[in-house]
Amino acid sequence: MSGALSVSHQTGVGASSAPRARFGGLLRGELRKLAGLRTAWVIAGVMTVAVIFLQLILAASPQLSTQLREAPLDSYAQAVSGDVAIVRILGGIFTLIIAAHLIGLEYQQGTIRILLGRGVGRLQLLGAQALALALTAMAFIIVESLIEAGFLWGISVSAGGASQPWRALSGEFWVDVGYFALYLVINAGVTLLLGVAAAVVGRSLAFGLTVGLTWFAVDNLLLQALRLLAQVTHSQFWVNLSGLLLGPLLNRLPDYILPPYHVTVQTAHGPVLMTHTMSGFGGLPLISVSAPHALLIIGLWSALFVAVAITITARRDIAN
Repeated sequence: MSGALSVSHQTGVGASSAPRARFGGLLRGELRKLAGLRTAWVIAGVMTVAVIFLQLILAASPQLSTQLREAPLDSYAQAVSGDVAIVRILGGIFTLIIAAHLIGLEYQQGTIRILLGRGVGRLQLLGAQALALALTAMAFIIVESLIEAGFLWGISVSAGGASQPWRALSGEFWVDVGYFALYLVINAGVTLLLGVAAAVVGRSLAFGLTVGLTWFAVDNLLLQALRLLAQVTHSQFWVNLSGLLLGPLLNRLPDYILPPYHVTVQTAHGPVLMTHTMSGFGGLPLISVSAPHALLIIGLWSALFVAVAITITARRDIAN
């Protein structure tokens, strides 16, 4: 049973004691359900071990100490790009799995009928579930990011030694780190909406997991298919269509929104100012994409997921 029901009493003539659900109570109920979900704890534990293992591999790199001394800013930029990619992938998988469990099982086990029968609104329940999932997903991302930051600091102290490579971090670097944090929030939000929409459409754990976990893999395969079609047909249509795929745009969003940082390099002809950029990972769309284009398409996909989840929840007969 998810959600708490509070009873509102009216005084005077015609007093009524009909129960009415409060959003705060529903939210606490959904959070308690997630806290008691053993699958979520197991997956979070496995992913945390994976993050720690990957950080240990990084710390064991024989070139790390030299890189930190000779090119500290670039070394930190590469480390942050890699760490963000790890958190983004694991956080997305975690979010999709818990969304399928929280919402899909509600339909699959029939408990949603009990909740609706006790005065809980359909959209009210969906909103509480979505917010509980968002809070849980962000907690997971913050914990994994703190683990990576702790390892990065430890590696800097042990491998960098007296050179104190962190002193090379400029204001531009921290601006990029802030944009990376924004990127993680955007990615988590879109992934959450996808997971919620898939669970609502399928009304089952299996459907929610299947659609959620395969969406981005299919997107990347479609990118390769569109590339082949463009080469065979010499049509710009397939090239333009690649700019509408959600997966590649999310993968490469840092390429579009992160400003460059600058490094002064000593050469035989004196100091030279070099421009560097942090980037995402994965395949690029076949067309040149700007930040407004990428954010617009991601926003449209997000709006579509929201519209599907709300429309189906509000109109579909729960008994079917």
